Amino acid sequence: MINNIKYYKIIRTCEIIFSQTRIFILLLFSLSIIVEQNISSRDLDLDTDDKLVKLTESFVIEHQIEPESYILGPGDKLGLNIISSVNLTYIITVTPTGHLWIPDIGTIHVAGFSIPEAEENVGKYVQEFKYNTAQVKVVLMNVRRFKVQVIGAVNNPGFVSITSVDRLTDVIHKSGGLHKYAEEKVKILNKNGNEFQSSLKKFEFNGDLNNNPIIKEGDIIHVPYMDKYVELIEKTLTHKKNPVLVTGFVMNPSGHKYIPGYSIKDYVALSGGAADMGSIKNISIIRSGEIIDAGVNQVIFPGDQIHMPANIKYRFLGNISILQTTTAIMSLYLAFVAATN
Repeated sequence: MINNIKYYKIIRTCEIIFSQTRIFILLLFSLSIIVEQNISSRDLDLDTDDKLVKLTESFVIEHQIEPESYILGPGDKLGLNIISSVNLTYIITVTPTGHLWIPDIGTIHVAGFSIPEAEENVGKYVQEFKYNTAQVKVVLMNVRRFKVQVIGAVNNPGFVSITSVDRLTDVIHKSGGLHKYAEEKVKILNKNGNEFQSSLKKFEFNGDLNNNPIIKEGDIIHVPYMDKYVELIEKTLTHKKNPVLVTGFVMNPSGHKYIPGYSIKDYVALSGGAADMGSIKNISIIRSGEIIDAGVNQVIFPGDQIHMPANIKYRFLGNISILQTTTAIMSLYLAFVAATN
C-alpha cells in the first residue's frame, strides 16, 4: 500500500513538471516571435511615416500620371531603389526646400524636374558619392499638397489646400463656389507673372480641359465680378465675419455667413423663404440696435439681423385657414338671421 502511494506521488510530480515545462516552452516560443518582429522592424531603419503610404493619404486621379509630364515639388512622396553591392529601398518625401534626402548619402535637389530627369540626376549623384556601379530607380508614391490663393468672386476667398493634380474647377469648389455676381472668365496668374484666361462656361458646355487647367504652385486664381456689380461689391466688401441672423416668420430661422452684395431677399431665400404667416412687405433690419424699415432689395452688412413679422391675417385670426374663417363667418351670419326672424 505504501509503495503504491509513493508510485502515485512520483507520477503526479512528473505530470506537474511536464506541464510546467510545456508552458515554459510556449512562453519562449512566443517571446522569440516578438523579438524577431522587433528586429525586422528595426532593420528597416525607417520611421513609421516613411515605411508605408498611409490610407489617409489616398488620392483620386482622373487618369494615369505620365512620369515625363509630372513635375516634382515639395511634399511629393517618392520610392527610391538603389541596387549595388547592397539592395536599398527607401520611401522619401521631397523636403520643403525641394531636396531629396537619401540616408547615408546626402541631399540632391529634385523640385522642378520630371520623374525621369530626377531619376537620372539621383543616379549620377549616388554613383559619384557612394556606389559607383549602382542602378537607381525613382517612382512617384503619392502626390503633394500645397496652398494656392483664390481672390474675387467666390464665396470663400483666400488660400485653399489642393493636390498637384487638381484642376481649376476643384479649386473653385474648395473656395465655396462662384459668387452669384461672378464672371465665368477666370484669370490665372502664375509665379512667373504670366496671365492666362479660362472660360468655365465653355468648359461646362463642351468639356474642353484647356478651360479647366491643372493648377500649379504659385498660381493665383482671380474670379472677376460682373461689371455692373463691381461698385456694389466695393461698398459691401469687408473682412468682418459676423453672421447675418434671419428671425421671425421664415421657414428656417438661423444665422448665415456674410456674403458681400447679398440683399434681404437672398438671406430670406437661404432661410427657406417666408412662412405662410410671414409678411415680407413689413420686413425690417436690426443694425447696431436700431430698427430700419427696408425693402427686400436692401443690401445687408455683417452682423445685421433680418426680422420678418407676422402678416395681418395671422395677427387677427392666428392659424385659422380661409375656409375655416369663411365657415365661421357664415355660421354667425346664419345664426343672426335665424335669431332676427
